[in-house]
Amino acid sequence: MKKKGKRLLICIDEVTNTSQMRAFAAAFQIFLRQDLSVYLLMTGLFENISALQNEKSLTFLYRAPKISLGPLNIGTIAEDYQKVLDLSDAKGIALARLTKGYSFAFQVLGYFTWEHPDDPQESQRLAREYLDEHAYAKIWSELSRKDKAVLFGIAQAKSGAIGEIRVLLGMSSNEFNPYRQRLIHRGIISGEERGYVRMLLPFFDRYVLANYEEL
Repeated sequence: MKKKGKRLLICIDEVTNTSQMRAFAAAFQIFLRQDLSVYLLMTGLFENISALQNEKSLTFLYRAPKISLGPLNIGTIAEDYQKVLDLSDAKGIALARLTKGYSFAFQVLGYFTWEHPDDPQESQRLAREYLDEHAYAKIWSELSRKDKAVLFGIAQAKSGAIGEIRVLLGMSSNEFNPYRQRLIHRGIISGEERGYVRMLLPFFDRYVLANYEEL
């Protein structure tokens, strides 16, 4: 392929740190050393990418360009809802805001609104149930006990003020900050506003309040 001026692009979705993925990444590193015209595009959750590149033999992945994807644009979501669901500007924006820019919620909420156009409460209820079952249960199961406790504090503190959350949890700033950073990296909370945090996943605060069990 190289002799004929061809290039090969390999695309891998939902990368995880498995033995097969480690073997492939090691082979790809050899391809690069041989100056072959091969390229790699991978997508995955932050913690999965991080776990893979932390492997001793695969640290070359640290040098690879990375793009962190944030929430979808609320205005663009609103325009799509207005066009596809035949909604007014106000209703389209209100529906888009419920998604918080979470791509899966954008699909799920749009689908159930399409199925129940005259019953927004029912469509939102069904969307919450679907998100709980197909996304949040998995996310919740992979969190540590302390991560869950911190999220419970965040869900309780409606203001989002870190000071209020720490008081609820009985944690010092030094205790709280590592969990805050970890949850930010996992895409569960946002910390762009100094002194405040908020849930990035729509309706996730309700899931946390319903499922947290203090041990």
